Amino acid sequence: MKRFSSICLGLVGLLMAVHLPAQHNFEFNNEGALIVTSAAAEIYVWGDVHQEGSTATLNHNGLLEVQGNMFSDGQFQQRGTGTVRLENNDINSGERQFIQGSYAVRGGQSQIGTDDGSFYNLELANTQGAVHLLGTGVVADVRNAVDFNPAGAAGSPPVNRIVTHDTLTLPTNGSGYLAVFGMMNPAPGLGSFVNNSVALGGNMSATDVGYVQGNLRRAIGATGGAYGYLEGLEPAGASAARGFQYILLDFGVNNYDVVTSYYEQGSPNSMIGTPSECGYNITYFAGVDHGEWMFSDLNGNGSGTYEVVIWPQDGIWPVQSTWFITKDNAIQGTLGDCGPTTTGLDRAAFNGFQFPSEFDFAGGSIILDANELIAGVRPIDNRYFEVHWTNPEEVRVADYEVQRSEDAVAFLPIGREPATGNDGALHKYMQADHNVQAARDYYYRIMYVDRDGNSGYSNAVRARLDESSLGALVEIFPVPVSSEGLTIRTNLPEGRPFTFTVYDAIGKLVHAQEIEVAAGLSERIIATQDWSQGTYFVHLQSGTESLVKQVIRR
Repeated sequence: MKRFSSICLGLVGLLMAVHLPAQHNFEFNNEGALIVTSAAAEIYVWGDVHQEGSTATLNHNGLLEVQGNMFSDGQFQQRGTGTVRLENNDINSGERQFIQGSYAVRGGQSQIGTDDGSFYNLELANTQGAVHLLGTGVVADVRNAVDFNPAGAAGSPPVNRIVTHDTLTLPTNGSGYLAVFGMMNPAPGLGSFVNNSVALGGNMSATDVGYVQGNLRRAIGATGGAYGYLEGLEPAGASAARGFQYILLDFGVNNYDVVTSYYEQGSPNSMIGTPSECGYNITYFAGVDHGEWMFSDLNGNGSGTYEVVIWPQDGIWPVQSTWFITKDNAIQGTLGDCGPTTTGLDRAAFNGFQFPSEFDFAGGSIILDANELIAGVRPIDNRYFEVHWTNPEEVRVADYEVQRSEDAVAFLPIGREPATGNDGALHKYMQADHNVQAARDYYYRIMYVDRDGNSGYSNAVRARLDESSLGALVEIFPVPVSSEGLTIRTNLPEGRPFTFTVYDAIGKLVHAQEIEVAAGLSERIIATQDWSQGTYFVHLQSGTESLVKQVIRR
């Protein structure tokens, strides 16, 4: 067998079965070539791999096993359906292994195969149990699957992990990790993470393995599905509140494209002592002594609803009567969506990611006081709501305030009712709310104020008037909207005329347009570059049917 101290290819190379032995000074260098490997090719590099230059392309369809490290620049391209295995069981056994440079899809999903240095399959068989990504802003993406414990790998630990930072100075918080590992396979589920160590009941038996330590990004399919994030901080043994923490986001139809997450210790939470919607005051927030998940989307203004499910992989929790997931240190999502434990805890109806959004969970153990208000909402003729509430044991109450919210976070008063009893008996109340629109979520709760100035809250209730049939035929996005324009997409069984009007928050008309919309899928873009920041209402009218959508201009 012929041995090479290095290979430098400047034009086109075709490799079948080649052994490139020795240590890091025996390297595989591509400085501008198109290198093609067949599906039957097996290439063994006993040193480092360098691939650089705007004309450097690896069309790889076989097996490339690397005993050293991987280096590239921001121009190198990678194609094909081959496998790269990082396995240092030979002369470099016992050394760390790392990826440095841009092995990335350089952009969103539209750049796959266009500006793309990503791996197709990546296998991790490092003898130290970890492969590091080195450098600020370094991204290493995989288009098909990463295998944390490849079959046939010699001398590797049971399961490896990806660390998105230099091995010498590991940050204690996810925000300090400088690189990103990406799974650009948009298929939902965990099928792309082979031999991971997810344990839905919690993993407290051994040191955490088979996950991404630091930053993990995933390509999200437009039709949605359940996407798991296997991430955490430094390895941790049994009963430790660090290491691998598993979270799943179940998306509906969306335009997020690529969503990145990391895990870190949270800051103190102001929710302690406030009432939850599940009948208890909040007495515990997990962020400070445990941590929280941080999420952001690539384009920064994606939209689409999703459900969050968490399976913490450790078990250091105080006793609480109820648990629920928080977003951005607030109660959001589907109200009343609580659970008895943190294992498999879920909450639905979230939408959007702030920069970034924080997800964690809180618990409650102190029952709300003797004035236990119970609220309910009833739609009347699909035109307005009646808000009903009862106080089973009304004691020393001065009056009640009806509060309404459109985001389940900020509640504003819409009316007051004086208390009528204060005799410890059951009392019932009702107030109508006519200032509502169809196809919009509203949240109601009741606040009581007693004679000493103390206050308490009822449960919160979600209500919605039936949508016009246009709601199933018209999509308005993005929300929030930028200067790039507001898109109105229709999918009609037959053509019909439409009137589009847009009003600002004080009712001033800012846009009006009448058009004939053809059958099938159609889009119109409303220019928004002249809109000032604030809230707007888009009205669509077709015959007797109408639809109103609130949007925010950033």
